[in-house]
Amino acid sequence: MRPQNRLLSVWALSLTLNGLLAFCLAGGSAWAQDPTGLDIMKKQRELQRAKDEEETQRMTLVNKNGESKERKVVRLTVTSREDLSKILIRFLAPRDVENSGLLTWEAKDGNDDQWLYLPAAKKTKRIASSGKKNRFMGTDFAFEDLRPENLAVHTYNLVGSEIVDGQDCFVIEAIPANEKQAEESGYSKRKLWIRKDIYYTVKRDYYDKKGQLEKVQTDRNLINVKGSIWRVNEIEMRDVQAGTKTVVVIEARAQEKGLKDSLFTEAGLEKGGQ
Repeated sequence: MRPQNRLLSVWALSLTLNGLLAFCLAGGSAWAQDPTGLDIMKKQRELQRAKDEEETQRMTLVNKNGESKERKVVRLTVTSREDLSKILIRFLAPRDVENSGLLTWEAKDGNDDQWLYLPAAKKTKRIASSGKKNRFMGTDFAFEDLRPENLAVHTYNLVGSEIVDGQDCFVIEAIPANEKQAEESGYSKRKLWIRKDIYYTVKRDYYDKKGQLEKVQTDRNLINVKGSIWRVNEIEMRDVQAGTKTVVVIEARAQEKGLKDSLFTEAGLEKGGQ
């Protein structure tokens, strides 16, 4: 190689390296600096949101004596252009809970609306803010557990890293951000384990008002359903104080079905899927 060509090559390499360095410093890397808890939660929300999706679930409720009963559920979700979700959960079986349903509308300020429909009562009941800490249809999930994670009403602190099922996870502590949320929630705090590679929450610890561990939610068998979107095929919510648990197994799922907004209304809730 001629000397002048060698000099040109070195100069070009120098420009390339300097360009890559500038790109990284400008934010071309995942994080220009250490992320905050809120940064991680925002990234998770951005990567895991789908336009709409449908899941058919088998739900097993296990009491403290080990006795179990099963329910079949369909869960529908749609996300608006404003990045707010509406969720409809409807029981398909057994007969004593068939067509019972819960409708949730996410609100930007955290004041989500929830309505419960019970066919026996033949009417829809709006869940009061103070009632969202109560258990949903005899499961180990509270009404508030079934809402989207609203970043406006919690403070998120990154408290460390831990390995869960062989995967490195951020550990984030979520605390009510204001007195209203603290009063309405059944929890003094939650701990979230979010995988660093895909930004999906694989474990949640729930602490009661006294600061004692109350429930543990574990999400298992993750699959990549589309692009950056991951989902789990099994969820276990275990009440460590009561000795009960609810296990949800996903039997079928679909995304981008073009679900109609009319499904996510009080009228749609009361129609029972008809």
